[in-house]
This record gives sequence, C-alpha cells and structure tokens, in this order.
Amino acid sequence: MKKLSKIISAALCAAMLFSFASCSKDDNETSETTIDPSLIPTTVETEATAAETSVKITHTADEYKNAGVNELNSVPILMYHRVYGMTNAETSYTGGNVDVDGYNRTSEAFENDLRTYYEQGYRMMRLDDFVDGYIDVEFGYSPVILTFDDGIRDVVLEGWNADGSPIFDSTCAIGILEKIKGEYPDFNVTATFFVNESLFGNGEEDDRKVMKWMVDNGYDIGNHTRDHVKLGDLGADEIEKQVGAMYKKLDEIIPGQYVNIVALPFGSPESMGPDKPQFDRIFSGTYDGFAYTTKATLLCAWTRSYSPFVRDYNHTAIRRIRGYDNNGVDWDIQMNFEQLNNGKRYISDGDPDTIVFPASDNSSGDWLKNTFDHQVITY
Repeated sequence: MKKLSKIISAALCAAMLFSFASCSKDDNETSETTIDPSLIPTTVETEATAAETSVKITHTADEYKNAGVNELNSVPILMYHRVYGMTNAETSYTGGNVDVDGYNRTSEAFENDLRTYYEQGYRMMRLDDFVDGYIDVEFGYSPVILTFDDGIRDVVLEGWNADGSPIFDSTCAIGILEKIKGEYPDFNVTATFFVNESLFGNGEEDDRKVMKWMVDNGYDIGNHTRDHVKLGDLGADEIEKQVGAMYKKLDEIIPGQYVNIVALPFGSPESMGPDKPQFDRIFSGTYDGFAYTTKATLLCAWTRSYSPFVRDYNHTAIRRIRGYDNNGVDWDIQMNFEQLNNGKRYISDGDPDTIVFPASDNSSGDWLKNTFDHQVITY
C-alpha cells in the first residue's frame, strides 16, 4: 500500500493549541505529546483520495495514544564487532568489554543484550528495510537493528551437518543469535554483517557456503570495503576500488542477495559535501567492469538513529550505538537505552505502510520529511 493521504482528525485541531518544541540538536528528538485526553476522539477520520472511497484505519486515536505510538522518534541501530566466548568476570575491562574501547564484547554480555532488548519491548528488523522506510514491527513495539563490522568472530564454524547446514561455535555472534531465535520466535531475529575481503576468516570455501546459508536464513551481508581503510583519506579511483571490489566479490558469492549498504570503516568520511566530489564514488561507480550503487552508509557509532521519516535523517550518515559498557555515560548501551525508553523511542503502529504520530509533534509542519508514499495518520 504505497500511497500518501492527508489525514485529518479532531485531535489535530486540539493539538495545534499546544506549542511545538522539537528538541535541541543534542537530544535529536521530537517533543513529548501533551494532548488533553478529553480532546482525543475515539475514532480517526481520514480524507479519501479520488482513487478510493475509504481508508482502513485499524486503531483508534485512543489506542494509538495509550500505546504511545510515535514513528517520528528514534531507532537503535547497534554496532558490534567481535564477540568472544568469555564471561564478564574473565575480562579486566568495564562490564562486557573485551578491549579498553569496548569494540569487542563477551558472549555473556552479548546474550544479555539481546534478552534485554526483547524484555524492553524491542523487536528486530532488517537494516535494509529501515533504509527503505519499511518498518514492519508489531503494534506497540519498537524496532531494534543489529549490525556487525569486520566479520571476525561473528561467524565461527565448527563444521557441517550431514544436511549441509553449518555448525557454529555457540559463543560467536551468530551462534548466540540462533540460540535466541529458537527461544523467542517473535523476536524476528536478524542482523546485517559487514565484511571485508577476508570475509569471516573461516577460509574462503567455508565462508562462501556459510554466506549462502545466512541469506537463506534471515541474515544480510553488506559492504565494509575491501581492505578496511578510511575512505575519507582516499581519492576517487581508490574509493571506487575499495567499494567496487567488495561489491563485486559479494555479487560472485551471493548474487543479488547482498544489501547495497556500506558500513564506513572508522566512520570515515563523516559527511559528504560538494567540496569532496570523490565521495560520490561510494554511491556509484564501476570497478573492473562491475557497476555498483550504494543506497546508504553507516557511521561508526555513538548514538541512536533518526527515524527515516524525519527531516534530520541522512541516508549517507546513519548513526549507530556502539555495543559497549561505560557505566551509563559517554553514549554506551545503558545511556542510549535509558534515553530511548524515556520517551525517545520509535513505537510502531503495526502497519509498515503508514506513519503515525501525535499531531503536536509536527505542528510546525517541518519535522516530517520523508513519507516513502506512506499514508500519514496523526492523532
């Protein structure tokens, strides 16, 4: 249902009486809803287009309000690297960090992360769908997206079953994900793995086989450049080589099944302006006869992403949360999720073809930016 309809409700008129205040650049969110419940109608009226006589609305304004539905708020995209088979007690660093900067995580901490996301009402979704503005998450729940950079320790093979399915080390990232998938079938377990030339480090033949298994079993593979170099330091031809060579390799292994998304090594470049035209090669080019396109790039880390529907969302600089512990400061997991769970999180209306939010959050008319031809509903 790819159509855009102007939605009118009695709540909108009421909400216009309240002042609108988007948060500061630091908060990166819309304001919290303050509509008087007595002003909320029990049904949502819509203006039909010439091509249709009615628009199906599955929830009332009261139901949206009670569930806190707001699809202009933020989405956590987690950035993980290596997951090691360790308990938290076995590391000398904070919490589940395996290194001083927290880029690598213990298997105990990673498994606890996943269980916490589930218990807090988050459900996984594909990064590729997020970029396309297709957020298919159950009503009242929030999306969470998992990404892994570099490949090493993400997939550790122990062998192959007689039926050709892989046997994973139970403490590596995908081993834990498969465990959680079995325990929580409604968690919609998925993740995007961004790889370099060495893939997952299990040997070329095994990695090619496991990548085919992964895309057949709900996981995605993306581009982390051939040699994991800072693209911001390179000229056009070298950028084309780094990005294009990796796309070409992915296309040989899983043709048409990888995602056209680049996780920028070291988050470089952080911005892509007209003063650096060579950065266009990240998004399109031809390497060794292979033409490629990129539809989005990911920064290295630090905080939650904007909703893809709002004015400040930038597909060339999608933000991520580094999966590390730091006692609730400096944008660690705890700090990010405390803010998300305090009125900042995207809460789904359950329909990927509609965008629902309190009318007061866009009363200035400039917060909603991208609709992807979805129907817009305010309450």
